[in-house]
Amino acid sequence: MTAGALNDWLQWLEGVHPREIDLGLERISVVADRMGLREVGAPIVTVAGTNGKGSTVACLESMALAAGKTPGAYTSPHLLHYNERIRIAGEPASDALILQAFEAINTARAEITLTYFEFATLAAAWCFRHCEVSPWILEVGLGGRLDATNCFDADLAIVTRIDLDHMEWLGDNREAIAGEKMGIARPGRPIVCADPEPPARIAQRAQALEAPLWQLGVDYHGEPGQATWRWHAAERAYADLPRPAWLPDNALANAAGAVMAVSGACPALMLPEAAVREGLARASLAGRQQLVATDATRWLLDVGHNPSAIALLAERLATERERATVRMAFALMKRKPLEPLLAELLPVVDEWFVLALDDPQAHAPDAVAAALKAHGAVCLGEGDAALAKTRLEALSRPEDLNVAAGSFRVVEAFMQQGIGGCNKQAGSRN
Repeated sequence: MTAGALNDWLQWLEGVHPREIDLGLERISVVADRMGLREVGAPIVTVAGTNGKGSTVACLESMALAAGKTPGAYTSPHLLHYNERIRIAGEPASDALILQAFEAINTARAEITLTYFEFATLAAAWCFRHCEVSPWILEVGLGGRLDATNCFDADLAIVTRIDLDHMEWLGDNREAIAGEKMGIARPGRPIVCADPEPPARIAQRAQALEAPLWQLGVDYHGEPGQATWRWHAAERAYADLPRPAWLPDNALANAAGAVMAVSGACPALMLPEAAVREGLARASLAGRQQLVATDATRWLLDVGHNPSAIALLAERLATERERATVRMAFALMKRKPLEPLLAELLPVVDEWFVLALDDPQAHAPDAVAAALKAHGAVCLGEGDAALAKTRLEALSRPEDLNVAAGSFRVVEAFMQQGIGGCNKQAGSRN
């Protein structure tokens, strides 16, 4: 296959491997070794967890940039453009660079089929090597032990909050899931845990690996204040740290873990206090409790789709509801149980619009609407994001809050309508 438009490649990638999700390191490791990609020459941070990976990566990347470094950050999924997955010095990789990576991977793989995510992971590694970035910041896609990112040996492993998600692959309890996440840790290399209630498996695995463990609430602390927050560990303390606007109190653990990573946990990643402060002040993350003001009203975009993430959103909306009407455009993927998430949101949402996604993996709109009505919720209608935007904004006062939540696909749909984003790249996927 010759290099062409990035969209053509993305469509082709969807059919290269017979299964969309096929966990394992055998295929990607062989191809990575053929390409010499595991001879990194730069420190690697790998971030695993159920919630908080994206915000941790955003803080790490921003702090490294503030220190004058050239970090490479690999995240997933993307919202509008595939290039969002691979960032070089804070900017999405260009189409041309990604196309070069795809060509190189396609040549090296020969008879080996790779999943969409494996191709993306190798493309990120190729781009990072080509651009000589440092450090590499890798967000785990699913689990940890068998995730494609685990092909690369982390100098520092960060584990964020563990919750029940992807249980068909990772296990049906937090201990089992933690065991899978801890697969990113390496013998003797440091681990930062940012889960305030960590499963026992995390400390057990660290001990078995003889790896230094930095545990939130034990070895380091993050304490929220009104407009700033305080971080402290045994050897250093930072008062009045800038507070990322998109991180509520219960998610400051993610920022605290990122600060620990660059403040003593791993010497190769150590950054000065000035870079920590500037980086936190500048850190941003699209789609995570992202507040967007339009001419008509305020919108809150949130990709949260599991119990912990929805609980954080509900906490934010409870505060908002004290002074405004909260309306929500909502949809959810079928692999997520509907009733438990609705139970969190029903007390803090005044009116609902059921979003119809162009995705067969989403709960049917009429099923969502029926569940809401069974609880006595006010449903304003069903339809696509364009109709939802029109209807909700027509009802809104300036102080009201409209929310788009339940899935990456929901946020993507509203970004396509010009709320916090622009046009989506054709032929790409989450």
